[in-house]
Amino acid sequence: MSTNQSGGTAPPGKPSNRSHPHEAPPVSSAMLAIILVAVAAALVLGYLFLSKLIDISRQEDCMLAHNKNCAAIQLPNR
Repeated sequence: MSTNQSGGTAPPGKPSNRSHPHEAPPVSSAMLAIILVAVAAALVLGYLFLSKLIDISRQEDCMLAHNKNCAAIQLPNR
């Protein structure tokens, strides 16, 4: 009742002879490295963007509190 020569169902416990044409090829080492670099760059840029948003938010909070010294202190160039 089960045939494995014609590509039908295999007997229990044995793999079928059908190939998997839709199976994706494995990811190469170069592609994996590119993905890891892209993720690392996204994390660094996200951190920098978030810290800039925090600075802007703190300055706006200071201005809304009507403080006079909200500007960041800049050191003179020598």
